[in-house]
Amino acid sequence: MNKNDIQASPAQLRYADTLFYGSLIGFVIMLITYILYVTGILTPQIPLDELPHLWTYRAAGHIPQGWGWLSLIGKGDICNFVGIIILAGLTIVCFVQLALSLARRKQWLLCVIAILEVLVLVLAASGILVGGGH
Repeated sequence: MNKNDIQASPAQLRYADTLFYGSLIGFVIMLITYILYVTGILTPQIPLDELPHLWTYRAAGHIPQGWGWLSLIGKGDICNFVGIIILAGLTIVCFVQLALSLARRKQWLLCVIAILEVLVLVLAASGILVGGGH
């Protein structure tokens, strides 16, 4: 078998496309929000010149724990998280697409594994399993 004979499945191509375009969108959003932050177009929660003097950014900025940061999304330093969230969430989106594709092809074991992966990632992102002092 020649390496040129290997073909990606439609599910693999969809996964790759989602990852590519999602990463591109996340990167562009991170770039835009960073520019909004450093130029001062959006007022930051903590002024940029105070950051080097702070040991605990979250505590000094009175930033809520977990998903509470969403209430401060209009702040220049907080809106940068949007692009990071998009990049972090891409794996979940890709696994959902993969599970649907596997279900259509009746590959039930792999479909269940993909669904379990989605559930684990969503549970981890939810903040329900908070442990430690973070």
